[in-house]
Amino acid sequence: MDTSFFTPKHVLAVAGIGVVVLVIAGFLVGGLNSGPRNLLRGDTALLDKMGGVPSSGGVMRDRYQTDEVGIAAEEQMVPSPGFIGSDAKVADRKVVKSGNLSLLVTDVESSASAVQNLAVRLGGFTSDARVWEVSAGMKSGSVTIRVPAARFGEATDEIKKIAAKVENESQTADDVTENFVDLEARLGSLQAQEVEYLKILKRAENVQDILTVTQYLSSVRSQIEQLQGQLQYLSGQVDMSTISVSFRAEADVEVFGIRWRPLYVAKDAFRNMLEGLTRYIDGIIYFALFLPVLLLWLGTFGLGIFVIWRIIRRFTNRKPAL
Repeated sequence: MDTSFFTPKHVLAVAGIGVVVLVIAGFLVGGLNSGPRNLLRGDTALLDKMGGVPSSGGVMRDRYQTDEVGIAAEEQMVPSPGFIGSDAKVADRKVVKSGNLSLLVTDVESSASAVQNLAVRLGGFTSDARVWEVSAGMKSGSVTIRVPAARFGEATDEIKKIAAKVENESQTADDVTENFVDLEARLGSLQAQEVEYLKILKRAENVQDILTVTQYLSSVRSQIEQLQGQLQYLSGQVDMSTISVSFRAEADVEVFGIRWRPLYVAKDAFRNMLEGLTRYIDGIIYFALFLPVLLLWLGTFGLGIFVIWRIIRRFTNRKPAL
């Protein structure tokens, strides 16, 4: 066996080559793990050189950089538990108020109109109003109004004054403060991502990069619009309270478990009497105006019968020739 290869010089040379290979491998592995992270942390010097990088590499680096910006923004925007529970936030809670009232009234239509007018007077509006006939001459109804949250109690008290009797009343208050904080944090994060995408778009130098960044930018803007819509809807629910009112006619009462409506029966009988009288008078008027036409028809028919009778009589009375 030739041992001339295992001289001290050869051994040192092989060891040196091995060390160099290990160092290069270490740099490559470290670069793969830390390279994108360095870009993500905002290395502006490297970002400025991205224009000279091939298209695919530039797009990937932009993508990593923007994703990390979103992560960093989320870390900054998401409040700590102490922030949500702070005294400043407790004093500014976001609460959605709503109420339901069931009223016994003397007149359903006038009561429904009174509630709608009340909503306008308090700076609100009517979101739904219905009146329907339960049976002949007997009506029920419902009205839903939106009033400023600060005047919710005043509106409820005024509505109860309309009723002959309040049969049922309920109120709810839903605290949506945490929903607000969460939506605002997510919105801030997405807006930060939008800003970074716009910066990257300005540095894009080829069609591939422009199309890719534009696609991500469009997605972020769509999410921003959705969150803004949710915040707007939630703010509307907080600012304007909802009150739903149902009406039932006072005459529709129960006696010993039997529904008895004497006032309704009297009104119905009187109405039927009036309808009968009007039909009778209408018939007299119609007959009086139609009588001349009827006489003409009778005269024509009678004249025809008379002519036919005379002809028949003439033939029957004629004597036979001798």
